[in-house]
Amino acid sequence: MLFRLPSTSRFRLQTCHWLILALMFGLTACDQKSEKAETGSAREGEQALVKVGSISIFESDLALHLKEKGILRADEDIRLEALRQLTSRAQLVQAALDAKLDQDPVVRAEFARILSTQYKEHALFPQLKSIAPPLPEARLRELYQANESRYRSNEKRQAAVLWLNAGKDVNRQKQYEEKLAAAREWFFKNSDLEKHPEQGFSMLGIDYSEHQSSRYKGGIVGWMEREGGMDGWTKAVAEIVFSLKNPGDVSGVIVRDEGVFLVRYLAMEPAVLRPFESVSDELEKAEIKRLRDEAEASFMKALADKYPSQKLSSATQESQ
Repeated sequence: MLFRLPSTSRFRLQTCHWLILALMFGLTACDQKSEKAETGSAREGEQALVKVGSISIFESDLALHLKEKGILRADEDIRLEALRQLTSRAQLVQAALDAKLDQDPVVRAEFARILSTQYKEHALFPQLKSIAPPLPEARLRELYQANESRYRSNEKRQAAVLWLNAGKDVNRQKQYEEKLAAAREWFFKNSDLEKHPEQGFSMLGIDYSEHQSSRYKGGIVGWMEREGGMDGWTKAVAEIVFSLKNPGDVSGVIVRDEGVFLVRYLAMEPAVLRPFESVSDELEKAEIKRLRDEAEASFMKALADKYPSQKLSSATQESQ
């Protein structure tokens, strides 16, 4: 069964199914044309075994019917029974055609889906199947070099921060500058703290920082890249920490619109480029998908050029 409908539509579905099969055989009786019209690659050179109204049953139809039932070798009795089944089906289909069910929207939609899928399998899928691994390594290396930035992780630095928010109060800003300058002076007098960057600013954070998430953690705010985060505060910290030269270095007291900062550069994770060998499979899959998408787009464009659509007036437009 090709699709599902509510139980109340089962008979309609079965009729549609047989009708679609008849149409797939190339046996459309809508025109009621002569038997000469019943041509096509599957019919050339074949003699009809049975004819029911406008529908002919050929040897190829019988062979397909037996194959679908899993019968690889059929004696005469089995062939006759299979042909009887096909004849019964053809009688149902002819009745459906006479009842104009070939014009039913459900049948038309299903027929369109079947034909479009069959045509793709015939004309497009072989092209897509031919685009398959392995792709030339030279091409993959070319893609790797062209997209190197995708496989490179940026340098990251870990920072500790003492921060006081003066707002737009100039006097408070001066007081905070002096307060952080005193903290910086105390830091450099503590040789043990200076030798252990992993401690950040240690206990200084409690009394010399208003940054709630880091003040009880030695001022440590974690790892960041050069561009910082989405907000101005992290961008300011990133800019300061990336201006420092070596892990362990401490900035001067810096005043910015975001507040008054004292930043320590704790550690660094260098930029890393993933080697070609580790991304070659990923590159190949992406390139195959791109080539297949390109082939399918070209295929559909050729169809559109060959069979241009014609826009007709809609019912709404006609009523106006």
